[in-house]
This record gives sequence, C-alpha cells and structure tokens, in this order.
Amino acid sequence: MKKLFALGLIASTFFAGFTTSAFALDKNKTYVVGTEATYAPYEYLNEKGELVGFDIDLINYVCAQIGIKCTVENQAFDSLFSNLNFRKIDLVIAGVHPTEARLKVVAFSDEYLPKENNVYLVSKASGLTTVEQLKTVGTQAGTSQAKYLDEKTKFKIVRYQTNDLALLDLKAKRIDAFLITEEIAKPLLEDSNDFTVAGTPFSDPLFGLTGPAIGVNKKDKELLEAVNQALAQAKESGFIDSLKAKYKMN
Repeated sequence: MKKLFALGLIASTFFAGFTTSAFALDKNKTYVVGTEATYAPYEYLNEKGELVGFDIDLINYVCAQIGIKCTVENQAFDSLFSNLNFRKIDLVIAGVHPTEARLKVVAFSDEYLPKENNVYLVSKASGLTTVEQLKTVGTQAGTSQAKYLDEKTKFKIVRYQTNDLALLDLKAKRIDAFLITEEIAKPLLEDSNDFTVAGTPFSDPLFGLTGPAIGVNKKDKELLEAVNQALAQAKESGFIDSLKAKYKMN
C-alpha cells in the first residue's frame, strides 16, 4: 500500500511554456489548483512529502498544454469548492465526480476517467462480509459518499477530514466500514492484508453523474474551455492511458 502522510500545506509549482491553446488567459498569473492528498492513486504525498499521483501528473499536463503557470496546494476536501467560489483557488482536481448539487455551485470539465463503483471497505479481522451487518460507517467529509450515506442509509455515520484517519479507525475497529470508490480501495486490497469488501461494488447517481472531472469557477468559461481542450489532447495523445498504466488503474 502506498504510504500516506498527514496533511500539510504542500505545494508543487511548475511552469508550462508549451501551449496548444489559443485562449487569451493571463500568462502572468499563477493559477492555484486545489487538491486533497489522501486519495491515492489520484493524489497523495510520497515519502519525501511531495504531492504525486494521477491527478498531479494530469494537471501538470493540462497547464502545460494551456501555457499557464500553476501551483498545486493540498487543502481540506470539504473546503475546496468554497475556496473555488471565493477565488482562493482557480481549479480543483481531486478525483471529484460532478453531482447535481456540485453543478449548482461550480462548473466541471469533461470527465477524464470513466465513472467508477463504490465499495464498503472493512477490516478482515472484523469478520464482516455483508452490508446488512454494518452499523457504523465512515466517510470523508464533503464527499458524495457522505451525501449518499446521509440520504440513503440508516447507518451511524462518522465523518473524517482525511481518508488516512478513517483507515486508522477502520483497522482499530472503531468503525465497521469505510465507503470509498473502487479505485481507491484497489491498492488497499492488493497491497495490504488488513482489508476486504463487504457486499459487492455498487453505483448510485449521488456518487456522480460522470467520472472524475476538473472543477472551475462558473465565471471562468474561457479557462474551462481551455481545460477541456487540454483534456481532449491528453486522451487523443495516449497520455491518459500512460497515467493509468503508471498508477495501475483500470
């Protein structure tokens, strides 16, 4: 399992000099990208405390294609969209799926990966095997999983600021299960003997209308169009496929 480190305000800065976009964006501005780094393989901190992952590589590519300077900041997940609306950040990339509720407050790019299922991750030591056995379920605050649990289940819900805190409680049996996407569960199931899944993978519209996408302020239509152009190039050039192979994603 990839080692996850505690949250800190970690920023990785890069300059993109190559551009395929004709959009008249401010090339003198540093665009701030918000993420939340306990979401491997999308974004996480490596052993050196550096922000890495599928999303980090992708946003580097996107900014390079647009021709803008970007800095990626590690922030609390439940603050990302408010920070976007209040202009504290310019973009959000955090394995985020557009939902009806989110689309009311922010704009989203085209999806860059297909929509995925969710699973109830449980500790192997718990002996839990079915959803019906679960009583207390953890979730990350502000996520679509939290909304699903609120609206469609009767579990006792425990909210966490980061995924790694939830995993610690799951291993300690302070919660019965942790609801996460199948892609996030995959390395935990493959690289650790601590976890298994209760029930089967499942989907629901509350988890997202599409696959993960990049969040943009609704007023930044030009930036959104430029991001979509860069994502199209990432798909057509095979860059997305190369990242999927690099991070062992389906």
